[in-house]
Amino acid sequence: MSHHGLDHVMVPELGRSDVLVAEISRLLASPGRATRAVRELRRVDGLFSELDRRMRAGAPPPRAWRVFGCDRGAPPVFRRGIAYDYATDCYESMSEALRRGPGAAQAWKTLAEVERCWRRLNDALTERSPLPEPWLRE
Repeated sequence: MSHHGLDHVMVPELGRSDVLVAEISRLLASPGRATRAVRELRRVDGLFSELDRRMRAGAPPPRAWRVFGCDRGAPPVFRRGIAYDYATDCYESMSEALRRGPGAAQAWKTLAEVERCWRRLNDALTERSPLPEPWLRE
C-alpha cells in the first residue's frame, strides 16, 4: 500500500490510477466557487502530474479506460494514424491548459478550459482510444 496524500486515503498501488482519474473528474465536475479556482487548478494539476508520471513509467491504465492496444506496445510511428493523433492532441491540450499558471482573474476561465480538455481525453480513453504518445509503451 502507498500513501500519496489524496485526502489521506491509503490506496493499493494497482488502483492508484483509478483514484487519480476519479478525483480529477470529481474536482472538475463541481469546481466550487470562483474564489477557489486557483486552489482547485493546483489540485487538478498535481493529480494530473502524478497520473502523467505513473503512465509514463508504465503503470496500468485506469480500469475505466478501455484503451486500444495497451497490452501490445506502441505500433511504429508510421502506423499510428488519426486515433493516436487525437489522443495525443487531447493530452497536449490538457497539459497546455494546466501550464498557463493562472492568476486569480483568469483561474475560473482556465478551470473551465481544463475541464473541457479533461473530458475530451477521459472520454476518448474510455471509448477505446489508444494511449496518447507520451504514455505509449514502446
